[in-house]
Amino acid sequence: MIKTIGSCIAIGNFDGIHVGHDVLIRRMIDLSKERNLKSIIITFKYVRNDLKKSSMNLKYINSPETKLEILKSYNVDEVIEIELNEIISKYSPEQFIKLLVDDYNAKNIVVGYNFTFGHKASGNINTLKEFQDKYGYRVEEIPPVKYNGIAVSSSLVRTLLNEGKINEANTLLLNKYTIYNDELNINYNKNIGFVDNKSSILVPPDGKYIVKLGSKEYILNIVSNKSGAALIFDKEVEENKDIVFINKAS
Repeated sequence: MIKTIGSCIAIGNFDGIHVGHDVLIRRMIDLSKERNLKSIIITFKYVRNDLKKSSMNLKYINSPETKLEILKSYNVDEVIEIELNEIISKYSPEQFIKLLVDDYNAKNIVVGYNFTFGHKASGNINTLKEFQDKYGYRVEEIPPVKYNGIAVSSSLVRTLLNEGKINEANTLLLNKYTIYNDELNINYNKNIGFVDNKSSILVPPDGKYIVKLGSKEYILNIVSNKSGAALIFDKEVEENKDIVFINKAS
């Protein structure tokens, strides 16, 4: 079936793709098929830390590159990363809506209940609804997915990881929490890795964790200092393997 010129868009920061994101994206895909629209995921790239919405975003659950890989695995028509530079980050909510309509021909926009956008996050779901008649699109709001009575969010996942609650975080993430090989330096002679404090990647707190590299399981001891975090493995490490966190070691 030939698709119409319009698009159905899922929008979000999508850091650490979790079960709430999954519901939102799958709803967009279903809606695009129902309405015979192009399926598009739009996410954002922050060019400077001071342009991020809050300091909570200073450490990523997934690197921007990994996030894009996961989003592309949904096999939508397009995954678009909008660079929030000094110009676009100062767009009013209406200017951002006009971008979605003019550049991507948005006919349906699917967002989470807590979605904010525009300069200083001044726009929200109500703003999107306010302008839908003017710009000829329709909004669908995805309600929160709950975990133990709490709305699942990237902030919740980040908090769990910062508290070393790996199993709980993994329950919410589509993929187990992973530090990717290209995101750290490993001395294979000493079986020690290191993540610099300047890295944007989140590292769980000091302690021992059960991890997997390839098919092998390890006990990983994380010891941090003012320069960063040392990742000390209990045996010889396989080269060029990602570190997949399974649980906290007892």
